Amino acid sequence: MTHPAALKVAAVARRTGVSVRTLHYYEEIGLLAPSGRTASGHRLYTPEDIERLQRIKSLQALGLSLAEIGDCLAEGRMDLRETVQRHLRRVEAEREVLERLERQLRALDRQLAGETNGDALTTETLLNALEQITMYDQYFTPAEQKRLEAHAASGEDVVTPVLAELEAARVAGLPPSSAEAQRSWQRFREAVESVAGGDAAMTKKIFELLHAEPKAREDHGISDELFAYLGSVAGGSEH
Repeated sequence: MTHPAALKVAAVARRTGVSVRTLHYYEEIGLLAPSGRTASGHRLYTPEDIERLQRIKSLQALGLSLAEIGDCLAEGRMDLRETVQRHLRRVEAEREVLERLERQLRALDRQLAGETNGDALTTETLLNALEQITMYDQYFTPAEQKRLEAHAASGEDVVTPVLAELEAARVAGLPPSSAEAQRSWQRFREAVESVAGGDAAMTKKIFELLHAEPKAREDHGISDELFAYLGSVAGGSEH
């Protein structure tokens, strides 16, 4: 017996915003089959069918695949909360990937803006910028990189002149243990700590980066000679 409130497929499409083609596809994959047919073979959707369609649309809005939706709607086959939690973990993972991509693109944009100065972008410039981004990803977590960006400007304002002081001390031949060199070294450490936002673990990572990566030292204007001098000055401060 035909349900008195049953609707043909075209009427369902108009009322729900789901196309006739999509409704046919849902039937094909077993997700939503009309409960009845007219004498001439036209599909008829009951209120229960429409309710199921609304559940399908709601789960789609959460980003679930049609296969996952089918499992959710199949009674006893899958716990809905388990499916939602699994999808939530996937969304969180995708968000981390997108946030990392955003950080890399912003860093690349800043780097290229500073290096090209309006000139044509060269492959070498692009590769150097990408190398720097990859290098920082190896040493710092996404959260740490955000904190570095927040404190970098103020810290660099101090780091650059202090490095100039240390380079002048080196060129002048001042012993690493001299009071002048030690004072400059202390200011350098404080500047690095400022860049790290006062975080001891991040400060350590910055020094590890400078120690292990010639590219990082080059980016901050630290020559091999100055780096060797810094090591001697740091050693003198420990005695």
